[in-house]
Amino acid sequence: MGLCLISTKEISEYRRRWNAMVIDLRDPKDYRQWHIPGARNVPAEELETFMAQIPKNRLVIFYCQYGNTSIQEGCRYVKRGYRICSVAGGIDVYRRK
Repeated sequence: MGLCLISTKEISEYRRRWNAMVIDLRDPKDYRQWHIPGARNVPAEELETFMAQIPKNRLVIFYCQYGNTSIQEGCRYVKRGYRICSVAGGIDVYRRK
């Protein structure tokens, strides 16, 4: 199973799943300015510690500013056995919808 890319239009559907969590990988200042409702802020530099506490069968949706960091980190955690999706285009595209 590889990294799942989802569109900004799909994020609402994924957020409603009982086992899904949305993670904003940006710094806290950017998160406070604008974020996807229900998202938890876990800056990329804190992700290792956070993910160690998450069961591998939980669906985790990453996003960042433009999508690059979330794809990179998502691929890294998929290789470790996690179920990861990344929001294509990041918050930048989400805000424009």
